[in-house]
Amino acid sequence: MAIKDYYRILQVERTATKEEIKKAYRRLAREWHPDVNPDPSAKERFREINEAYHILSDDARRQEYDRILQSGDEKKYRDFMEYIQEFLEGIWQGMRRAPKPRRGQDIRLRVELTLEEAAFGTEKEVEYERWIDCPHCRGLGHVGEPEKVVCHACGGTGRRVSGIFNFPRPCSLCKGRGYLIKNLCPTCGGRGRVAKKSKVKVSIPPGTDEGEVLKVAGFGHTGERGGEAGDLYLRVSLKPHHVFRKVGRDLHVEHFISFPMAVLGGTLKIKGLGGEEIEVFLQPGTECGSTKTLPGKGFPSSVGAGNLVVTFRIQVPKEVSSRLRGLLEKLAKELGDEGVEVRAGLVEKLKSLIPL
Repeated sequence: MAIKDYYRILQVERTATKEEIKKAYRRLAREWHPDVNPDPSAKERFREINEAYHILSDDARRQEYDRILQSGDEKKYRDFMEYIQEFLEGIWQGMRRAPKPRRGQDIRLRVELTLEEAAFGTEKEVEYERWIDCPHCRGLGHVGEPEKVVCHACGGTGRRVSGIFNFPRPCSLCKGRGYLIKNLCPTCGGRGRVAKKSKVKVSIPPGTDEGEVLKVAGFGHTGERGGEAGDLYLRVSLKPHHVFRKVGRDLHVEHFISFPMAVLGGTLKIKGLGGEEIEVFLQPGTECGSTKTLPGKGFPSSVGAGNLVVTFRIQVPKEVSSRLRGLLEKLAKELGDEGVEVRAGLVEKLKSLIPL
């Protein structure tokens, strides 16, 4: 952070007296006041002039600044400016005729969607909490005319001496006003705002993906002093699906087929994400773990739908009837699988030895 030369800004020597500094300030303030100077840079120049004056016109601040200016220590200057920034901002705020409206803060939440809701669109009701103007005091912070009492912390000056630099800064209790309001609103405690649970229905467009952020304009925190409300931002999170697994725009699904279907091939039907039936031709000799890609049957998006990737698994029955067992044994003999016949004979032998 470059060190500003406040003496150069006020166009005075470093040995200038308080009177010379004040005289230079008045001349430059009249010249660069934004109300009389049409120059686009007038506002920033006027701010710098005020900043320079409020540092050089105070003995403690000027002494600390001179030490920093002489050493050229930018870190100390940054700490110095951060410490007095609240004070300077308070001075600048005091020059304004009235507080300006302040925009409300944005709210950021997460919204969870099922894969179907994200793919085909839906309407979602979101419940959340936001700050609104207090309905009791209409955002004023007090009821009726304000009853002002002198701030006991600063004695009505609006400033207090504290900190390592030992010079005045705005009073933290009265916020630099010099007074406290006695008849604070009992509902909001003088804040002028209260937290309220709100609900909003949000339209989820088709093809909404994981991580996308949906903006709902005007549904953030209410603005202060008539300022516009902030916005509500919803980051999309997709719930795990019990059937499909999403990878990018592709959908992966496992489908079980019988051994005869795997050997002989054929036509079968697979349900897509929307419940529609998709006809799939299976090649003869399909092995367990083989995949088939169905273009355009995956997750929809603005750039086109992804693919549906089907992984085939061989379904092995856990229980078989005697008729089916016989057929399987004949098949095993046909394929030359002697182990099946031996195992079947062993099972029958064990049954004869175990009393029922």
